[in-house]
Amino acid sequence: MLIVVVKNALNKHIPPYYHPENPLRINILLQAIEKLSISADFWVDRFDEKEAMKIASRVHAKSYVDYILDNCKKDFYELDPDTYVTSNTCELALETLYYSYKLANTINDIFMVLGRPPGHHAGLVGRAMGAPTNGFCIFNNAAASVLGFRDRGFRRIAIIDFDAHHGNGTMEIFYKEKILHIDIHQDPSTLYPFTGYPTDVGEGDGYGYKANFVLRPKTTDESLTHITTFIETLISSYTPEALVISAGFDGYKNDGLTDLALTSSSFYILGSNIKRFGLPTAIVLEGGYSTGLEHGFKAFVEGLQGIERVYTIYRDSPETLNMNLSNAKKVYELVLSHISS
Repeated sequence: MLIVVVKNALNKHIPPYYHPENPLRINILLQAIEKLSISADFWVDRFDEKEAMKIASRVHAKSYVDYILDNCKKDFYELDPDTYVTSNTCELALETLYYSYKLANTINDIFMVLGRPPGHHAGLVGRAMGAPTNGFCIFNNAAASVLGFRDRGFRRIAIIDFDAHHGNGTMEIFYKEKILHIDIHQDPSTLYPFTGYPTDVGEGDGYGYKANFVLRPKTTDESLTHITTFIETLISSYTPEALVISAGFDGYKNDGLTDLALTSSSFYILGSNIKRFGLPTAIVLEGGYSTGLEHGFKAFVEGLQGIERVYTIYRDSPETLNMNLSNAKKVYELVLSHISS
C-alpha cells in the first residue's frame, strides 16, 4: 500500500481564522502514521499544473473552474459560509486533484492520497444536488480518480464513500452513469448537505446504481457492521475492475461535526473489507477533524494492512438498529436487482 502525503497541504490553503478544514488535519494524520510505524511518501512540486487544469475541466464545468481560479487571485475569499479560498488554494487543490488522477492511472495496488482540501461535495458547478454550500470542497478528487482509472482502460469502477456527510458532488457527477456508488452517511434530514436519501438511486442509465445507506444520529458500530455485508455483496455482484474510496473519518465519536458515534471497530472493518476486494484502489481523504483522524484513520489502515486487531463492536439501540437496517435492506435489494441484471 502506498501512502502519499501532499506536503504542501501543511503550508497552503490556510484560513485567517479558525476553520475545521486546516493544515492541523494532516499533522494529526502524520502522528497516526508514526504510531503505526509505517512509511509515507511526501510529495511536493511533482505535479503538472497544465495537466491538472485539464483534469479539473473534465470533472467540473469550465465556468466553475474559472470561478475558482478567479477567486484564488485574492488573498482570501469566502465562496460561501463554509468554504474559503486563499491566494494559494488553487495550487494545492490542483496538486491534490492531480495526484488523485495520476496514481489511479498508474498504480495497481491500494494507494491513499492524504491531501487537502477535500472534494466530495464539489459537483459539476460546485454546490451539488441542491446543497447550500460547497462544504469545504474545491475540486472533486474522487471523481479525478475515476477518470484516472478510466483512462487506463477500466470500465467498471465502484465508489465507496464513508464520510459521515453525503458525497453529493461525486454522486451528481456520475448520477446518470452505470457507476456503482455506495454512500454511507448520517441521515440527510439531520445533517449537511441534506442530500442522499435512500430513494436517490440514480437516473437514466445510472438508475439503480446509487446506494445511499443512511444512519440515524448516535449510530455506532453495530449498524455499520451489518451494512458492510450488504456492501460486500453489491461489490461482488457488480464485479468492478477498480475502487475509489472517499475516506471520511468524521463519523467517529466526538470528532466534532456530526452526530454519529462510530468507533475504531467500524473503520477497521471498512479497511479490512477493502483489502479483501483485492482491487486497484484509490483512497482520497475527505472529512475527519479530531478523534476520527487520530483513532479512526489508524484502525482503517490496520484493516487495509491485514493487521490482526480485536476492537469492541458497540451496540445500537434496538430502534436505531431496526431503522438503519430497514432502510439499508430496501436500498440493497433495489440496487442488487439492477446491477445483477
